[in-house]
Amino acid sequence: MRIFATADLHGRPDRVEAVRRAAAELQPDVVILAGDITHAGKGTEALALLDELPGVVIAIPGNMDTFEVDGTIGRSRARNPNHGVIEHDGVRFCGLRNEPCDVLVVHEPPYGVLDRTRTGQHIGSRSVRDFVLRLRPRLVVCGHVHESPGIKPLGETTVVNCTMGDDKTLGALVTWGHEPRVDLLPR
Repeated sequence: MRIFATADLHGRPDRVEAVRRAAAELQPDVVILAGDITHAGKGTEALALLDELPGVVIAIPGNMDTFEVDGTIGRSRARNPNHGVIEHDGVRFCGLRNEPCDVLVVHEPPYGVLDRTRTGQHIGSRSVRDFVLRLRPRLVVCGHVHESPGIKPLGETTVVNCTMGDDKTLGALVTWGHEPRVDLLPR
């Protein structure tokens, strides 16, 4: 299974088009949009992607998305793992729910992992970190911290910050197998 994951489109037309092109080229089985699809509700053309992208579409709102974005996700063909586990080809995708899964989809990275700002401050989530260490998903897909795209382990879990916010990264391509292989995609 191939998973294309990205975050932090912030409603920008250039990012929306880059995601559209990448999904058409990669033809992934699953596309994950890990939050900040819009910017304070602006850039709603980004939400059209929810019905246009190929394969299974998994999307969550981020801190810059309004409450209405969650509703739009619910009315689209995308599925929100915060509202229930999504299973595809035997792989379980979840949000911050108290149940085990293979892929945790969150907006904020775990505290101390791919969460460092320009000033050196860690701004990740302690709740996400606790969840990962307790339930040990194989993969965490996140964004939020534009300065820290990358791939790092946290215990037995691979964490990928697939942010587009640095304008250098398009997201990540995950090839699911015995061990997930994750490659950052340059923009």
